[in-house]
Amino acid sequence: MIDQPTRDMLGELKMPELEKIIDNQERVPEFLSMPFDQRFQFAISDLYGIKNSHRQELLMQRSNIKYLNAAFPDIMYYQDRKLDRNLITQLSTGNFMEHATDLAIYGATGSGKTYISSCFGLLACSRLKRTLSIRLPDLLTDYECLETLIQKRKYLRKMANYDILIIDEWLGSPPTDAQLSFLFELVEKRSEVKTTIFCSQYNPKDWYVRLGENTKSESLLNRILSGLCKLDCGDFNMREYYSKSKMKI
Repeated sequence: MIDQPTRDMLGELKMPELEKIIDNQERVPEFLSMPFDQRFQFAISDLYGIKNSHRQELLMQRSNIKYLNAAFPDIMYYQDRKLDRNLITQLSTGNFMEHATDLAIYGATGSGKTYISSCFGLLACSRLKRTLSIRLPDLLTDYECLETLIQKRKYLRKMANYDILIIDEWLGSPPTDAQLSFLFELVEKRSEVKTTIFCSQYNPKDWYVRLGENTKSESLLNRILSGLCKLDCGDFNMREYYSKSKMKI
C-alpha cells in the first residue's frame, strides 16, 4: 500500500495516474506476487500509455483540424470519384511524414480535400507530432497584422516549427509580393525538414500560373514541387452527394 506522504509527493509531481495504477495493481493477486522490477515495468508502461493519450488529445485540440472524427476507413471510393485507393493506403502509414515529404491534396470544391487532410492531421497527432491546420488567407492575415519585425520573425519561426503544417485553400487567390516573400521564407525553413500538406483547388502543374512568372515564385515552387507527393481528389462533389442523400432520408 502507498502511504499518505508518498501520495502527497506523487500529487506534487503531478503524477496522480501512477497512484491509481499502483492502487489497481494492489487489487490483482498476480501483481502482488510479482518481483518489484517486473511490477514496476508494468506500472511505467501503463503510465506511458496514459501520458501519451493525454498528449495526443491536447495535440488534437490545438491542431485546428476541422473533422476530428475523420478516419481513413470512412473514405468513400466511389467509381466517379476516381480516388487512388492504393496511394491513400500507402500514405496512411505515415511514412511520408517521417521523411519530411510534402503532400498536395487537390481537386474541385467539395471533393473532400479537407476531410482527407483531417485524416492525415489526426494520424500525425496520434504519432505525437505537433500539427496545425490553417487556411492560407488566415495564415497571411495573421502575419500581416503583426506590427514589428520581431513579431513577424517569431510567427515565421512558430509556423516553421510545426511537425505537420496543413495549409488549406492554397493559392485560392494569388499572393502579393510581400505575402510571396513570407511564403518563400516559410517553405525554405520547412523544406526537407518538416512535412507540409497543401490543399488546393488547382493541380500543382497550374501553380506557376497562379503565382505568376517571376524569380521568387519559381524559387518557391521549385522547393515545393521537388519530391512533392500528389493526391488528386478529382471533381466529384462529395458535399453535394451527402446533401442529396440527407434529402432522401
